Amino acid sequence: MTATAAAPRNDHDERVRRDYRCVPLDIVRLYHDLGVCLYTKAEDQDFPRLYRSSRIAITDDDVNELRRRGHRWFYVPVSEYAALDQEVKRTLRDKLCDQSVAPEERFAVLQTAAAVELDSAFHMIKCERFVDLSRSIAKDINALFGDDAIAPRRLFDLVQHDFYTFTHATNVAGFATLLADGVGLSDSASREQIALGALLHDIGKRFIPARVLNKSGKLSDEEWGQIRMHPQRGYEDLCEGAGLSEGQLMMVYSHHERIDGQGYPVGMVGDEIHPWAKLLAVVDVFDAITGARPYRAPMKIGQALAFLERNAGAHLDPDMVQCWIALMNKT
Repeated sequence: MTATAAAPRNDHDERVRRDYRCVPLDIVRLYHDLGVCLYTKAEDQDFPRLYRSSRIAITDDDVNELRRRGHRWFYVPVSEYAALDQEVKRTLRDKLCDQSVAPEERFAVLQTAAAVELDSAFHMIKCERFVDLSRSIAKDINALFGDDAIAPRRLFDLVQHDFYTFTHATNVAGFATLLADGVGLSDSASREQIALGALLHDIGKRFIPARVLNKSGKLSDEEWGQIRMHPQRGYEDLCEGAGLSEGQLMMVYSHHERIDGQGYPVGMVGDEIHPWAKLLAVVDVFDAITGARPYRAPMKIGQALAFLERNAGAHLDPDMVQCWIALMNKT
């Protein structure tokens, strides 16, 4: 199962990815004054340009005008992102409980607030801190998705689409929770377990050198071997006292297995793959191909759904795929 997109990313894209983090317009609209410099980038610009200094607040009119001009994000310098993260985190509980804020926006706030801490915990020698943080986030996701009707397409529009591990993990956790509801796993306990399993699914990647994960060129056989081992490494790490269920562990171990046996790490076939891992595989692939990567541009949502449909039956569970397509096409 190979995903292709329009063109590889150029050096300008790489510099933007390295030097800036994206924050949805609606997150900034909720706060108005985050104490950081905000940049914007039009499609015909190579690099972000300063839109508003840290001393000047953003108004609703500013955000509406930017949206009218086709912008979806502010760009924040990496050097200032920790300050933004702290400000969002300071008021996180209030925002998550604020029923006047759309649940999709509250999820994006949660993702922004968790960013720096999750990224730091991911690189610790022991995984306990990352697991504990993920468990707390899974509870918040379950509460958000249980209390309110979430629009999948709206959620997709609001979440971040870079290739940072924690961004991918939080996106996939949100998508997996929606798909779980869609296929009838709608009880609170199952939702929360699936959200946590999704947050942890790539934890084995912390054993892979960053130069391999971020490589824009073709991987060597040795590097590809390292990539293919991450589900097993993550599974082994989490078996040591993380207190996860069999289904959650199988999400970590089997999310790259494929129906026809062409997946990894062991080439499971069909019903040998746990249902939660089949569910996760669909949204994992979806988020991967709609997000920016060092080696290719992101797919548009229609292209991504068509890609999933082409791979249904052979690689991905067809019922899960059709349910996800229906959810994403719901208006």
